[in-house]
Amino acid sequence: MDDSTGQINNEAGVSLLWNLSLFSFVLAGTTGFCYRLGMIGDLPVNLNMENIRHAHSHLMFFGWAVPLPLYILYQHLRSKTTGNERGTVLMKNSIVAGLMLGLIAYPSFLLYGYRPIPLGSTTLPLSVMLAGLVMVSWYCFMIGYLKIRRVLSGYDNQRWFDGALMMLFTCSLGAWGVALLQAVDPTNQLFTKAMTHFFLATFTEGWVVMIVVAIVLNKLKVRDKKWPLSPNLLLGSIVLGAPLTFPYGISKSLLTPILLNTARVGGLLVAGGLLVILYRIFKSGELKNTIWIWPVGLLGLKALMQLTASIIPATFWLSDHGLRIFYLHVLLLGAFTLTISGFLYEQANASRLFFNLFAGAVTIVLLSLILMTRFWPQMWGGQWIFKTVAAVAILPVIAAFVLWMNLLMTKGEQIHA
Repeated sequence: MDDSTGQINNEAGVSLLWNLSLFSFVLAGTTGFCYRLGMIGDLPVNLNMENIRHAHSHLMFFGWAVPLPLYILYQHLRSKTTGNERGTVLMKNSIVAGLMLGLIAYPSFLLYGYRPIPLGSTTLPLSVMLAGLVMVSWYCFMIGYLKIRRVLSGYDNQRWFDGALMMLFTCSLGAWGVALLQAVDPTNQLFTKAMTHFFLATFTEGWVVMIVVAIVLNKLKVRDKKWPLSPNLLLGSIVLGAPLTFPYGISKSLLTPILLNTARVGGLLVAGGLLVILYRIFKSGELKNTIWIWPVGLLGLKALMQLTASIIPATFWLSDHGLRIFYLHVLLLGAFTLTISGFLYEQANASRLFFNLFAGAVTIVLLSLILMTRFWPQMWGGQWIFKTVAAVAILPVIAAFVLWMNLLMTKGEQIHA
């Protein structure tokens, strides 16, 4: 994606898209903050904690982790066409539709979770139905993408966008699998858990990792030269390995030796491929004095953690839920969120101060999560840890809001025209 191809513009729907996406991040982050307050007994409203967690995670996925990356890909393709082809129009409309559906689903997840909602004389699983429609919007985007992908034939880094969309499609199959299993065999806890974590693992280890790699490679203009291994081989290791990591999320009581070894193989494939990609990025020499050192460094930390977990005894991390939370936040709040916010910051030509504020807030949250792992001495534990983690959870929300307001002021009339 060349610098001239991704400008935030006043095309109908696009300004709405990135504004609503930033709003989704602020709302989902505030919901996560409320969840932390609930853990220490200070939640001001009477809501189910599990429902709050579902509302937080689903809005982050549907309103932040998918729409803006799809927008970046849409802008990249649109720059090489007139912008009026049926494919590009379908792509833009699909992104906006998916984002709107994700926001509409938020109240039902917050109040009811996955439970059916009474509507007149019947009950309907409204949150599940809306989540299904969000995934249909993803498929519509992919159809539009395939209609005009030919304009990118021969483009060096297109493989990474292809791989990311492949992972997004694959993870959606896990979500459909959960719905099917709940309908035909609701008592089968292992298979239902497996399909749930298949979706989550393929989404985070596949879609998120691949789209971050794609954006960073394009922003730094790293092309198909001087790779220590074939880029296709590295992409294949992530595509193959990501779905295999699903057993890492399954509870210890349900984890069999076969599932554990499957996760280890998947973790080695993803971490190994990612470390080679990051080595190529560092060797390019393009990271100096850029904001992209933040997501690249956090991706490196994520890969090293995953590599370590794949080779050390499972007893070290199976019983450490805090370590799992830290790992996911390094990838999702750290590498991914700083990649997307960095893209917005650069495209709007905003002050670097606001991006640094965001990065600093994210770093403080990540450091606070270490307090909840076994790396923090037990003798220094206590209730203060949970209060600290809850207090700092609001910092990225504040930083995102400040960045959002700065983007609006920077673009001024262009955004609202």
